[in-house]
Amino acid sequence: MKGAIDHILINCIDRERALPFYAWLMPKLGFKTQVALPSNPNVVGFIGRNANVWLNQADESMRSESFDKRRVGLRELAFAAETREEVDSIAAEIEAHGGKITDPPQEYSYWPGYYSVFFADPDGIKLEVVVNPQHQPK
Repeated sequence: MKGAIDHILINCIDRERALPFYAWLMPKLGFKTQVALPSNPNVVGFIGRNANVWLNQADESMRSESFDKRRVGLRELAFAAETREEVDSIAAEIEAHGGKITDPPQEYSYWPGYYSVFFADPDGIKLEVVVNPQHQPK
């Protein structure tokens, strides 16, 4: 095994509201191609070099539930950046595209050189764009 994630599927309260945000964000993160899932055109994906991110409309009975990082399940989703400038560039545009910055771009104490911005998508799902020296090629 190579220790890699193949895909992530995000259930959205309102996929039509979330889609413009992800259509802006994902190409900036290297997920350049947007496609509909052949078996279900309501599922829209962004294809990256090593992984895919998909958006799906949450079941109607669950749409009143909002995301909370303290619940069982996903806590946050972090995307790798190569430079601090990439983090800063994305951070500067998040709120104009419907996201909300929760913690601004800065160096955090997780690891030396760990630089990131934390933010929420239109449904409140916690996302991060990070430069993590622990994952940089040596």
